[in-house]
Amino acid sequence: MFHAQLSSPLGPILLCSNGAGLAGLYFIGQSDCPVVDGLPAVAPAKGGPSFGDLDGRPIRSFRARPGAGRGLFDEAPARKQGGGKKEQALRLLQADTPPAAAALFDATARELDEYFAGRRRNFDVPLAVSGTDFQKRVWDALLSIPYGKAVSYGDVARVAGLSPQHGRPVGTAVGRNPVTIIIPCHRVLSHSGRLTGYTGGLERKLALLELEGFELT
Repeated sequence: MFHAQLSSPLGPILLCSNGAGLAGLYFIGQSDCPVVDGLPAVAPAKGGPSFGDLDGRPIRSFRARPGAGRGLFDEAPARKQGGGKKEQALRLLQADTPPAAAALFDATARELDEYFAGRRRNFDVPLAVSGTDFQKRVWDALLSIPYGKAVSYGDVARVAGLSPQHGRPVGTAVGRNPVTIIIPCHRVLSHSGRLTGYTGGLERKLALLELEGFELT
């Protein structure tokens, strides 16, 4: 497995690939981010996936609905362009990274750039995720959620061909999604529309939903 570090508006990202496809996309510091030599020291997010406040109110208590919000992305490009010294956007973490993996990392960086800038709604990079058959069914269901739409955990279970009684294991599989953003687990809300939790941190889930046009109530 080969790795690269990518800068983003929501913090540094770790990319993982075996050369055939993207196997992992993690915010560095989230609890399940792999430990890889060469990564910066980032303290894990405090409080777990349901922690986070906005204006003194717990983010998990907000409801999301389609709207016109872009939040912090209104004025924040994905990567600064122009002259001057800037942070290296993409950095390979192994000197022997094969050309196929390097090309995949470049393509992923470009597509994420376009997504954060509001110019991309669907991703084309190939995926090569590892998991149980159950997890892969759930992750395939997540891939069917359109940009700017939100579904409940029960909806994910139905699309995966499972019964509503599978809600808890479906929620666990959603939380173990290894390719955040591209496999859009941020579009899964509670049945009431609340944000509930996000392995990358609720502040990031909120920002991603705002980018896709959601408003919070």
